[in-house]
Amino acid sequence: MQLDPELIKVGVDLASSVAKNSVQAIAGKIKGAKASGDKDKLVGNLEEIINELISERNRLVQLVQAYEETLITQKISDADIEYITGNIVPLLENLLEQNAGEDAQKTREALNLFKPILSKELFNIVQLLGFNFKQAIGEPLTLLINSTIKSKVSPTDEASIALKTAESQREVEFYKVMQDEEAFKRYCIATGRQLN
Repeated sequence: MQLDPELIKVGVDLASSVAKNSVQAIAGKIKGAKASGDKDKLVGNLEEIINELISERNRLVQLVQAYEETLITQKISDADIEYITGNIVPLLENLLEQNAGEDAQKTREALNLFKPILSKELFNIVQLLGFNFKQAIGEPLTLLINSTIKSKVSPTDEASIALKTAESQREVEFYKVMQDEEAFKRYCIATGRQLN
């Protein structure tokens, strides 16, 4: 299982913040502040410690909120699960009605096998076990559609210029090989051409 880098970073920050503000660390700071013996300096040091604690508490709250946001974006809500399970099977059945023949019948049989699996309970169970639908299905589907669209679109001017530049560079290198007798012999041997 691949861990989300954002979660790892937030977890490390959270752990370091907790360790920094442990009871021992704070007690050590207070003991150091008392050691000076000067009341004004002690009050100033204690105020500084309190301000640090308030600042670190705010940072901890932000880290916990970032952690929660990251986890929430990975979890599909109950409303989304109901929408998916309530609409995916009818959508697939509708698509199957438009197809006829032996393949359509096999697909109907396969869909009937998958209907029990496409349930709200299963979605919730696998999410509780750590399955990330958005990462496992959403991201690959997005990449697939993106690559399909890009394959249908003609290359941009920039890509066309880069291709022409590479082709010109290849020709230049080929002429350099032709000018070097040993390199040209190796080229002919590698490509199976006869030397004249």
